[in-house]
Amino acid sequence: MKLSLFSIPVRLLPVVLFCITYAVLHALAFHPIVTFPFVILLLKSAADSLIFVGLGMLSAIIIPSSNYVKLDLFQRFINYSALGLLYICIWTGLNFLLSLLFFGKEHGTEIRSLISITAFIGLFMYVIQMQVIHFQMLHKKDEDEDENDNDNHHENDSDVHHQLAGSLPLHEKNNGNEEEGILERIAVKTGQKIHVILVPDIVYIQSDGDYVQIVTGQSRYLKEETMKYFEASLPRTKFVRVHRSYIVNVEKILRIELYEKQNQMLTLKNGDQIRASVSGYKELRAKLNL
Repeated sequence: MKLSLFSIPVRLLPVVLFCITYAVLHALAFHPIVTFPFVILLLKSAADSLIFVGLGMLSAIIIPSSNYVKLDLFQRFINYSALGLLYICIWTGLNFLLSLLFFGKEHGTEIRSLISITAFIGLFMYVIQMQVIHFQMLHKKDEDEDENDNDNHHENDSDVHHQLAGSLPLHEKNNGNEEEGILERIAVKTGQKIHVILVPDIVYIQSDGDYVQIVTGQSRYLKEETMKYFEASLPRTKFVRVHRSYIVNVEKILRIELYEKQNQMLTLKNGDQIRASVSGYKELRAKLNL
């Protein structure tokens, strides 16, 4: 990818604006409660902002490479908490060393008294950076899935038809009889409890790594199963795979709206919104006779 002479400054502009804004606000906030000269405090605040930029860039490399977004909710919380603890320790340690460098060891007592505030600032910045990184990962995942969706759609349809042909041997022979292989209920074990979910109560199913999330109304259940299995086993007259990550109950769709060029946004009766891929929307239109 070629870059013009002006593209690099434009891409760095948000970083520069962040450093300047943070340095000024930090210096103004701390100046009334410390005895440090304002100019030196401003320079030290600018150095702090560069540390945040460096930690943010490092986190943006570590988290995507670790596929945090594919972990289940509990494991994701544990990993983000451990990373946050490491982040705050590094930030607080570097901040302390910079303070000694800028203000001198004679202000050591005053510098140590600010450690708790410094750690809180680090926690605040970590939460913001993680939200940005996590959103970018989800956005990139959706883009990658959309790119692969068109390539794999026909192949997946062929697999589904073959699986359905094998799972519904009586469907074509006996109209009115119960369809073999078609699910009527799904059992999900949560701790010591087993939840039985009736298929008509399902709003949609979402891919979540090696699991799927089954959404019914305002409840969510995590089950270790594949999307392909549910695509083949749910009633085809009621459920459509509108995206690589979503299978939707067409009876639970409240409205369909245009979203970003050719994509469509589905609003479901429980209030959730799901973006349909191009090929998924075509299949949905055929199902709804649009």
